[in-house]
Amino acid sequence: MALIAPYKTINKLLEQETFEPVFSWGLRMAFAAIIPVIWGSATNHVADASWMTLTAECICWVELKGSFGQRLRILLGGIFLTLAFTLLGSVTGNNIWISVISMLAVGFISGLFKNLGDRGSGLAICVYVVFIITNAYPTQDIKGLEHRMLVVLIGGTWNALVGIAAALFTPARQPYRRSVAVIWRNISDLIEVIAKGWEGTEVRSSLRDIYLKEKSVRNAIDSSLALYETMAHQVTAKDQHEYQLAQTRKATSLVAAHIITISEELERLNIQDADNSLKLKIYAILKAMQKLSERMASFMIVLKPEEELLVISRINRLDNLTSLLKEYNSNDDSKFAEPVKRIVHLSERVIKLALSAVNNLKEMEKDHSVFRSYSLVRTMFIIHPKHWIRNVKLLFNFNTFTTRYAMRSAIASTIALFIFKWFKIDHGYWLPFTVIIVLQPYFGATLTKAFDRMIGTITGGIAGGIFLITPMRLYLNETILFISYLMMVYFLRRRYSIAVFFITISVVLLFDVEDSLNPMLILTRALATAGGAALAIIAGFALLPHWDAKWLPSYLADAICSNYSYFVATYFSDMPVTNWTRLKRSAETKNSNAFDSFNRYMQEPRAKRKQFGPYYQLIMHNVRVTRELNNVYLEQENATTTGQSDLQVQNNKLTEILYWFNANMELVKKINTENNIQLVENGTSPHFNQPLSSLQQLYLDRMLIELKAVHSDLLKLANNETE
Repeated sequence: MALIAPYKTINKLLEQETFEPVFSWGLRMAFAAIIPVIWGSATNHVADASWMTLTAECICWVELKGSFGQRLRILLGGIFLTLAFTLLGSVTGNNIWISVISMLAVGFISGLFKNLGDRGSGLAICVYVVFIITNAYPTQDIKGLEHRMLVVLIGGTWNALVGIAAALFTPARQPYRRSVAVIWRNISDLIEVIAKGWEGTEVRSSLRDIYLKEKSVRNAIDSSLALYETMAHQVTAKDQHEYQLAQTRKATSLVAAHIITISEELERLNIQDADNSLKLKIYAILKAMQKLSERMASFMIVLKPEEELLVISRINRLDNLTSLLKEYNSNDDSKFAEPVKRIVHLSERVIKLALSAVNNLKEMEKDHSVFRSYSLVRTMFIIHPKHWIRNVKLLFNFNTFTTRYAMRSAIASTIALFIFKWFKIDHGYWLPFTVIIVLQPYFGATLTKAFDRMIGTITGGIAGGIFLITPMRLYLNETILFISYLMMVYFLRRRYSIAVFFITISVVLLFDVEDSLNPMLILTRALATAGGAALAIIAGFALLPHWDAKWLPSYLADAICSNYSYFVATYFSDMPVTNWTRLKRSAETKNSNAFDSFNRYMQEPRAKRKQFGPYYQLIMHNVRVTRELNNVYLEQENATTTGQSDLQVQNNKLTEILYWFNANMELVKKINTENNIQLVENGTSPHFNQPLSSLQQLYLDRMLIELKAVHSDLLKLANNETE
């Protein structure tokens, strides 16, 4: 029995590695960074090895996701950035004023890398880390500069070779399949939260808990779309792999939408009034869906026949349980009859979509490894200039949010570098280094990261100093460096303070060999870190701050306007909607932005607590409006023809919904005066002439209720704003 717990832990780690290969990422970094150290120790070129390792480590901070082409472009981009800013840092380090001006540009550019998402944040490290350290250790002549550039180029090339070697023998489409598998895994987590309480022993999950899991599903879908932008309707059957995977992702996204609709139906049921038989049947169906999602996630990655068999068995079990739930509909007088009927209907669709996903995967040809899938011509096309031009345009896409953050980061890091240079602080490069890492777009995140950074840096500095004075530390240091590279990646998204602990150890061991007996080194490093963290907090508070107490109304207005545009494009536009999922994603993203802003608003010291209720209720009502719009589209394929009288009733209902939308938009202008969206006049006849099914009209009725609730909460907010 004592072996069960460790076995479960190891099994869980292996499962996590399957979906998010963090360990292989850390292993790639460790291998790319430690080999130069070993070479330097063996050949007495320790300084050169340190620069090679630094270069490899900086580029390795970019997680290699996506196709082989995307990975290759990241590796080449990392080499270019490290070379460019090594040159800038090395030639400016001897002059304090040129260094300060250069730091201002570097800080601003590093902030703009937020426009490129997670990969952009990783590439930003290649900019500011290399610049700050090379500026702290400038070259003295052309020969020294040429030598350093050569060493950095070797380090970057070595890292690229390691990254390419790691990808060459993996199946070419596995990253795409993994991105879809992550969606299935998040769907499983969502169902688990929805099912809580229906077994009769626990309390049901709150709306907030369910919405957070729903956001995770949507983030997984957005992440997959960011890596593989071509959607199902844009792919032809000629590219079989691309076509089948795009269709599979579409089916997976629709499964998520149906699960959310099931959650809505369950919200409207009073669990206390349901008999145990019904509760257990609903719980059994939800658990069957959860197990099916888990198995689909595994099958997406491995594509093994035994996994396919398990998926089919889960589908069959869900089908059997759905058939059992149908029996409840025989009692038509029950208040649960209609909701249960809709749950059965949605469950049957989930079964069809899951079978469709399985069939799409079965129809794919064998997924060959990368080195067999990419010809020389195709590989050369990967580095086509159009890809670089597109990324440069995204990088310099100036907007209020990123520009303010970039300016804040530039000014704060420049002040820190000036202090380091002016007072000639020993190892003072930790000051601007800490500022630019700790400073986040939002004040609350900056506070949290500053605290974690201080704990990790101080403890890591102490541990690194101890290792430096340990006898026979040559072999110990190499071992500790290897472990540090693994652990810093593993804890990066789990516990930042622990990740910083290992990052600090690695930097200490890499650059401070000559200062191993300096007792003040640890204290200096700790003070520099504390000073940098304090400067970052002050900058976050005083330099172009992003206070959500100010921006939340704007985010909320955007969310309401997005739903309005979604509704108008569907029913009052001359042009038919060809891609409704684009409208869906836009509305859901705006809702998510408002929800995130609200959470940050509640953490701010100046938050107006009296507005807590209206803001939260508004966001939740607006989320439900989006869901009802989605539900109408999901039911579109089952819409039945109705008579002209029904069509007239439908148009009257759409006209009434438009009235309440317009009333809400007028109130939105009071809380956000910058809103200038063009409204459709009240009384305008809908251009949508296709009769809706009774279920779709039910969703419209629900939408009308939510719009009236939105109007009530907007009135409260508008009154508070005018006081």
